[in-house]
Amino acid sequence: MRVYISSDMEGSTGVVHPFQVDCERAEYAFGRAMQAHDALEAAKAALEYGACGVVVNDSHERMINLDVSRFPKGVEVISGSPKILGMVDGVAGCDAALFIGYHAMAGTEKAILDHTYSSKAVFELKVNGRKFGETALNALFCGALEVPVALVVGDSAVCLEASSALGAGLETCAIKDGAGRMAGLVLPPETTSFMIRKAVSSALDKAANGSSPLFKMDGPYSIELTFHSTAQADAAALVPGSERVSGRALVFGTEDVFEMRRWLCSAIDCAELVPF
Repeated sequence: MRVYISSDMEGSTGVVHPFQVDCERAEYAFGRAMQAHDALEAAKAALEYGACGVVVNDSHERMINLDVSRFPKGVEVISGSPKILGMVDGVAGCDAALFIGYHAMAGTEKAILDHTYSSKAVFELKVNGRKFGETALNALFCGALEVPVALVVGDSAVCLEASSALGAGLETCAIKDGAGRMAGLVLPPETTSFMIRKAVSSALDKAANGSSPLFKMDGPYSIELTFHSTAQADAAALVPGSERVSGRALVFGTEDVFEMRRWLCSAIDCAELVPF
């Protein structure tokens, strides 16, 4: 079994504040250490389970947060950006995907650092009329490549969101509980190490038995992206294929799920250049 890990930071052990995930702040050292802790524990657990190889994709912001020297033999790390599939780049050919350090979609109550790809730009994202966060959209890309998502680790809010989106068979592990966007009940790394390792083992059991969810949606795909401001929508509307449906919202239609991702990233990149 070849195991894939998409490693984000906001849902990592102990992380609750934007300063902890911002590389320009002193507090980032803590967030970076906790992202590495959780990813490393998941990777070690996969190897101990018997995985023939583990691919860890650094999936937070600049995607250069993880130090490859800390990982054991048998692990490959995908570092840097941009990457064609972003948070799930390199997932093709793997037997199970683990989403570690994930967070809930923008607008979720009592969800630590909730956002959908960009706190600065994105207010809401829908695919074929259904609200999506990063978990569901990344799972959709995995599903298109025939890779099931076996595990989601983060706060209790993203675990509920993931279970609702992906359904039965998904293993989840809530390592903290949000009290608001920038506050929550957190646990020490020694405790979350045990929780993550146990969850990985259980998730890979399900993957080996073929019961992990393979998330797919039939095309054509219509993605609706709502921004915080009309100026951001003005900028994003310059991306070819964009259709303006309201002051702050654009729609893009395609038969190709990966073309949808390219449009989404291009639109967000343009919107982020506009002062919010």
